[in-house]
Amino acid sequence: MLRDSARYSVNNVIMEGGERFALLIDKATGLPDPFTTRYSAVFLRSKGGSVNSMAKAMRAVALALEWAGTRGIDLTQRIDSGDLLTQEETTDLVNWLRLSRRKPTKAEKLTAQGVKPKRRAVDTRNSVPDIVDAETHYARVLDVRAYIAWRVELALHRIPIASGRYRDAAQKLADWKTMIAGQVRSGKLAKKYGLPPELRARFLEIVHPDCSENPFDPAHRYRNYALLLMYYELGLRRAEALVLKTGDLRFSGNQPSLHVHRRADDPDDPRPDEPLVKTAGRLLPVGQNLRQAVETWLIRHRADRTRYPGAKKTPYVFVAENGRPMALRTVNDLFIRIRDRFPEFPRNLSPHMLRHDWNDRFSDLCDAERQAQTTSPVAPDDRLTHAKEMALRNYLMGWKKHSERAATYTNRTTEVQAASLMLRLQERSANG
Repeated sequence: MLRDSARYSVNNVIMEGGERFALLIDKATGLPDPFTTRYSAVFLRSKGGSVNSMAKAMRAVALALEWAGTRGIDLTQRIDSGDLLTQEETTDLVNWLRLSRRKPTKAEKLTAQGVKPKRRAVDTRNSVPDIVDAETHYARVLDVRAYIAWRVELALHRIPIASGRYRDAAQKLADWKTMIAGQVRSGKLAKKYGLPPELRARFLEIVHPDCSENPFDPAHRYRNYALLLMYYELGLRRAEALVLKTGDLRFSGNQPSLHVHRRADDPDDPRPDEPLVKTAGRLLPVGQNLRQAVETWLIRHRADRTRYPGAKKTPYVFVAENGRPMALRTVNDLFIRIRDRFPEFPRNLSPHMLRHDWNDRFSDLCDAERQAQTTSPVAPDDRLTHAKEMALRNYLMGWKKHSERAATYTNRTTEVQAASLMLRLQERSANG
C-alpha cells in the first residue's frame, strides 16, 4: 500500500459541488507545494481520473521530491537548465521508488520492539516488506516520469521553438523518458488468484460473529461480517460496498437484490478519499445468508445510537464507529487483522483477492452446469456456452458487454483445464 513520504503528505480536497482533487503538503511548512498543486488541479484533473488515482500519483511524486531533497538535487534548477538527471541519478531514483512505505501493523511494531503479541506471534510472511511489488513500482515510476515531463514541458514553452536550445532540451527530455522507462518493467504480467479452495470455508468460519476465533472487536463483528460476506458472495470491488446506500437495497419480496451505482463526486459523501465505483452499475441478486447478515447489521446494530452515534444521519450502509461512512483504509485494516491473526491466509488477502475467488467459483459452477446439460435435454438457446458465460460474467462484474477482462480473473481455472488436457494428450501418446 502506498503511504505518505516522510516529508510530504497527500490530502484529498473537497471543492464546492463535491468535486475532489489531491493536494501535496510540505510537512515542514504546512503549505501546499506550488508546482504539484498546479499539476494536480490542472493536469491530473483534466485527465478525468478518480481522486484516488490522483492521490496515488501525488504520493509517487512526493517520494521523488523526498529523494531529490535527500540527495541534494535541485529539481527546479535541473528542469530549467534542461540537464535533468544523469543515468546514475535516474537509477538511484528508480531504486528509491521501489522501497516500501507501508506502515507496520501494531503487532509488527511490538515484534520489532521485542515484545510478544498477546494473541499470536506475527508470521514472517506478514512482516513489513523491503520493497513493493512490481506493479506498484512500475506505476510509481510512470507517475514520476509524467510529472517531471510536465515540468520540463512548462519550461520548454518559455523557449522559442525555432531556437537550437529548444530542440536540444526537447531531445534531452525524450532521451530521459526512454532511459527511465527502460529501467523498470511492467508488473502486469504477474498473475492473480483467488483464495486457495481449502481456505474458503475457513474464511467464512472465522469472520462469523459467533466464531470464538473471530479477530475483530465484538462491538463491530456484525458490521464486519456483513461487509466481508458481501465481498465474498458478490465479488464486489472494495469501493463498491462502501458507496452502497440503504436505498440501494431491495430486500422485500421473493427476489432480494442490491443496486451498485457509480456516484463520482457525490455531495452526500464527506470522505476526502471518496470510494469510487470504477465499473458499470448493475443489479445483483442477494442470497438468504447475505440478506440476513445485512439486515441483522442494519436493524440490530447500525441503528444502535450508543454504538454508532450519528449513523442515522448518513445514507451509507457501512459506517465507522463515529457513525460516519466507513473509510477505505478501514477495510484494509480488516484484512490486515485477518492476515496477522491467521498466517495460513495469503499475505495479499484483500477484497480484490475475493473478487478473483468469486470468478474461480463462478467458473467451476459454469463448468458443472455445462456438464449437466450434456445429459439433460436443453433448448439450444438455453445452453450455457462459453460466450454466454463471458457475457454473464461481464454483467455480474460490472464490465462492458464485450470486455476481455474476464480472462485476467480466470487464471486458476485456465491452468487447471490446461493441465487436464495436457495429461490427456500425453496419455494418448503413451497408449499409442
